[in-house]
Amino acid sequence: MTPTRRPAAAAAVLVTAAAALLLAGCGSGGSGGSGGSGDDRAADRPTAAVSATAGDPAGTSTAAPGDTGAASGDGSDAEAPGSAADAPKVPDAQLTPPGGGSFTAQQKSYLSGRVPKGTDPAAVLEGGQEICERLTRTSKIDKDAAATAIVTGDISMSGAAAAVSALCPGQQPVITAASHGFPDGTFTVAAKAVPGKAVAPGAYRAPNPSPSCSWRVTGAGGTSLTSGSGARLTVPAAARGITSSGCYAWLATGGT
Repeated sequence: MTPTRRPAAAAAVLVTAAAALLLAGCGSGGSGGSGGSGDDRAADRPTAAVSATAGDPAGTSTAAPGDTGAASGDGSDAEAPGSAADAPKVPDAQLTPPGGGSFTAQQKSYLSGRVPKGTDPAAVLEGGQEICERLTRTSKIDKDAAATAIVTGDISMSGAAAAVSALCPGQQPVITAASHGFPDGTFTVAAKAVPGKAVAPGAYRAPNPSPSCSWRVTGAGGTSLTSGSGARLTVPAAARGITSSGCYAWLATGGT
């Protein structure tokens, strides 16, 4: 229940690698016209379905969704980037691009109940599209990296789940893998995994551990059941707690 970050030096290496992936994605994603799978087309900003003037405000008024998610990366039910939980929302019938035209059914599904009154719906939509772009482009190269970004809170679980469900359903395996993973920290063990709170018994692997990766599994009363170092661990059914450090993130074996 107390997630921690990996040592600064190791984190810097991963951040540098992630930045390279994102820069590469941004360099090719702006045109929205590259070929590829259905996931690419769903993830890229579908400006063809929205008037050209609607796309520009979205591109200049929305922060990167990964940054927003990092602040609340606890797997909570916070709304996706661009929305405010307590603000009155724009009725679905009034969800139209500011420059005219209409949103697709897929886009309306994402926007429904998510756009505060007075907010440009195209900006809210772009937040979800950017999440899809990032997950799609990263998972093409490394599916573990895409899931790990959600596990560690770099992209919020709630924001990613909402975007994937409505805009890029082909990335659902990434959400599924992330939902069974957990970051460094101390967590309780329960029959069912709860992102950010509880870990389920089973076998796990750390895709990008640091040399100092270590872990400890405890049972009833805090007694130590097993401990070790390295990128593999098994959480037995008798476990009541798990703590890891320097491992960055854990994914269930075979998760992606």
